[in-house]
Amino acid sequence: MLMKKIIKVLVLLLIACYCNAARNNVFNLTTINNKQLTDLPTMYINTVKSQAVTSKDTYIYATMIYVDGKTVTEYDSLRIRGRGNSTWTAMPKKPYRIKFQTKQKFLGKSYANAKDWTLLANCSDKSMIHDALTRDLGEFIGMKNTPAAKFVDLCLNGTYIGTYQASDQVEVRAHRVNITEQDEKLTSVSNITGGYLLEVNQFAEAGEKCFYTSTKNLYVRIHYPDEDYLQSSQTSYISNYVNSFEKALFSANFDDSENGYRPYIDSTSLINWYVATELTANTDGYHSIYFYKDQDDPHLYFGPLWDFDLAYNNFAEQGDVTNTLMMDIKKGYYCPWVPQMWKDKWFARKVNERWRELIVAGLNDYLSEKIDSLAAIVAKSEVENYKKWSISSRYWTAGTLVLHSSYQDYIDDLHDFINNRIIYLTSQFASMDPTVNTVTPTSAFQALSCNYYRLYNHLATSSVIDVPDGGTTTGTTICLNSSTGGLISQQWQIMEFGGCYQLINRAGGLALKDPSGSSRSGISVPLILSSANSNDKSQLWSFVPQTNGYYNLKNVSTGKILTNSDNSPVNGNYQLSCKSKAKEDSVSEARLWLPVPDVEAASRNNASISTGIKNERNVDYALIYSKDRQVIYFVSQLVSDLTFTADVYNNNGIRMGSFKATDEFGTSSLPHGVYIVSWYFGGRTHSSKFVIQ
Repeated sequence: MLMKKIIKVLVLLLIACYCNAARNNVFNLTTINNKQLTDLPTMYINTVKSQAVTSKDTYIYATMIYVDGKTVTEYDSLRIRGRGNSTWTAMPKKPYRIKFQTKQKFLGKSYANAKDWTLLANCSDKSMIHDALTRDLGEFIGMKNTPAAKFVDLCLNGTYIGTYQASDQVEVRAHRVNITEQDEKLTSVSNITGGYLLEVNQFAEAGEKCFYTSTKNLYVRIHYPDEDYLQSSQTSYISNYVNSFEKALFSANFDDSENGYRPYIDSTSLINWYVATELTANTDGYHSIYFYKDQDDPHLYFGPLWDFDLAYNNFAEQGDVTNTLMMDIKKGYYCPWVPQMWKDKWFARKVNERWRELIVAGLNDYLSEKIDSLAAIVAKSEVENYKKWSISSRYWTAGTLVLHSSYQDYIDDLHDFINNRIIYLTSQFASMDPTVNTVTPTSAFQALSCNYYRLYNHLATSSVIDVPDGGTTTGTTICLNSSTGGLISQQWQIMEFGGCYQLINRAGGLALKDPSGSSRSGISVPLILSSANSNDKSQLWSFVPQTNGYYNLKNVSTGKILTNSDNSPVNGNYQLSCKSKAKEDSVSEARLWLPVPDVEAASRNNASISTGIKNERNVDYALIYSKDRQVIYFVSQLVSDLTFTADVYNNNGIRMGSFKATDEFGTSSLPHGVYIVSWYFGGRTHSSKFVIQ
């Protein structure tokens, strides 16, 4: 009897293994009629009796053959239905959701093992790469749980229907929203503090598990736990928790670090999510917000990033939003959480700090490379897609802001938007940060002819104008490089000629020249070195004072402004001559320059140097920076004259400390960069700069 049972179990195991192998059988291309249509994988989905997929609520059964190179995988049992809101009802190219009979690592070993997957049509996104680009952005800024993105050609019931993006379903699972899964059947010892996957959403649908917040009456979907297992105790717990967060956010002491909203949120995910939402100009950013809570964790986490087809300035109903914060667009259903957070100085500072970190880390170059890489991936497939669907038609009146007749035009638009959006947000976030929004007028520039200067850009605070070939060849273009002590190609003598200045590079004695030749030309051109000639007005520059010690460098001949190309801090980045624009000259960090005396060149063997002698009411005093001792201090014939207090700021305007004029201020703990000392004496404010290298 025991032997019969063993044999029976073995037979059942063999049958199960055979069925599983058949379900995922890998064939050679020559054994089937299906083929790969382009260089992307091809998915052939056939519904039972070729039924049309007409519902986003009801699944119908289907089979699928997945062709990727010489490998063909057959799935003999899955289901398919529609998905989305406006993308399902208003678009001719429909998005779908598929559900396998068993869990599948559908996109590969490093992705989720799951039944549910999405097929995004990207109909309103003519580039078809917005969501995939956002996934890459999420990885760059450190967002967890970024949905996968793999492009495929899709055939449904024997008809080719276009380029699609296979992606994760947003759900709680490893490699998706990776938080604790709760007991499906609760017991008396079940821990219901997490996990929960939630979404603030404008679309309330009948039968969904949801709740409305008590303070702002926002509709919140409960995506997990699954509605088939969700119990009233879980709904009560998470709704009370979210309501407590929202109540604290809109309370009188909302910005208190202990009694306000901050104890309820994970600040890292919040700031990263917000920055991504604004950078992409996601029109759905405040209409659909995913967030989650893990078990025994008091924080609400923001993300994952999802649904960006109408982002990147691609929503006709709103018009051009390149220079508009998305939180200021309050049309229709709108979540007011973030605008309230902006009233908290802590949030404003955190946003600007994180933004500057990303800029310095190479955000612009990274996204530019990703745009071109993704466009290359779909290059052959998009040609076939736009034989099926019009590349120049707006299928939905609210979608696709600008229409073109070529795919490359949409990619060019995406590049332009990212470049311009970064410039705008850099200025906007800085202006909203109370720690850097202290504006002091810049004095008229007076060059010390006996000194050499380094020219620091406002954005790249540790980088200066340099000459890539050493500064000895005429016609050489200038660039931006990290400030390096002793490198004479970064040192400039600033010579005055009739109220204007000639900038002569120390390495080769060549002058900085604007070769554009015309004040009317709107074309930006790289600046070059030329044989020094003070009669050549294209070599003469005006230092136009702005704020906080910064200047525009305006060419006398062309009237154009010295500009850091693409607002990039990357070494080797070209410096351009750009047309002056009143709205940009004073705020764009790319156009703002800080001339700093090169202390190493002036000090001779690292001795103490004076950064300036002042005479106030017959009182002589000087500010000294000693690199050897790593201190700054004031000196005067009479110590009793030093009655004031000085403040030390970094190049972002953040106050690093203060000291009495009779004391010393240690600089050993300060990172490399440019610093400003400011003090009030003799009826006016004074400032001086020093560099830690």
